[in-house]
Amino acid sequence: MFSAPRFPTGKLPAEVLKRVVFGRLGVPSELVLQGPGLGEDAAVLDMGDRVLVVATDPITGAVGNVGWLAVNINANDIASTGARPRWFLCVTLLPEGADEGLLTEIMDQMHSACTEIGVSLIGGHTETTPGLNRPILIGFMMGETQKDRYVTTGGAKPGDAIILTKGAGIEGTAVIAKDLANVLSDQIDTETIKAAQLMIRSISVVPEAMKVVEVGGVHSLHDPTEGGLLNGIWEMAEAAGVGATIREADVLVARETRTICDALGIDPFKLLGSGALMVMAEPKKASEILDALSEIGVQASIIGEVGAEEEGRILITMDGRRVPIEAIDQDEVYRILDKYGI
Repeated sequence: MFSAPRFPTGKLPAEVLKRVVFGRLGVPSELVLQGPGLGEDAAVLDMGDRVLVVATDPITGAVGNVGWLAVNINANDIASTGARPRWFLCVTLLPEGADEGLLTEIMDQMHSACTEIGVSLIGGHTETTPGLNRPILIGFMMGETQKDRYVTTGGAKPGDAIILTKGAGIEGTAVIAKDLANVLSDQIDTETIKAAQLMIRSISVVPEAMKVVEVGGVHSLHDPTEGGLLNGIWEMAEAAGVGATIREADVLVARETRTICDALGIDPFKLLGSGALMVMAEPKKASEILDALSEIGVQASIIGEVGAEEEGRILITMDGRRVPIEAIDQDEVYRILDKYGI
């Protein structure tokens, strides 16, 4: 009997989405300006002179900070269209045996995250679910903007500068430092682990997304989540039908990220990257965008350029090698948590 290969933990492969998911989307709607697609993390609905932007994402790989992550990860998907996140719903699935203390912790995190970015928590569902060994949260965020101001992942154009805010592997660093603290404590000093855990506070890209859209000249925004920076570049290029070249030397990597990755044998460029924002913009606007980001305290760098599709998708390494960028099969967070049975 034929047995289909099992999926790895994390996002499904792109070819499976194309083959199984994208052809089974129900009834078409003329109000859908942007629907499902590779690299497109939010849908855009026509509401007249404004658009409603909606996105959903679960939190499944992390154990700690799940409430904080659920809000911010979904808000980032909205902000990456240039829209401001406004309304949030969440399905909270608790493991059997959970008590009120766990729920209170999760709700405190969601309330704090919503308050910080100006979002209303307007509904959802909460239950205890059999078969779970950790909480699973499934968030649904909505936002809005003017009809002529939204951008998509697939909007990048050859010649665009590629700007990256903050650096690679931010969320992955915080998740591993929290969930594998005991493993890391034998190899890394306590202060580095604590600093890495606090990187969770840098997850939101809402401020920088709103700022770069205000500057203008932006053709595409994308937040590199599962598969990290390399998968984010591949998704952007695949969605737009373009090529891309990035330079390893120009990518910011925090000291805490580098230390944890070296200790556990992790590639920071393939590490869960929420907290960074990829901006594809007109080259003449790049310096102005960097200046505007600096004004709000966000560090950023130009890491490469968008090219024609036939030029390929390339990472230029520190030693000058040109390495093809391909879709990442499994994020480093899932790989390392699976290794340690978390």
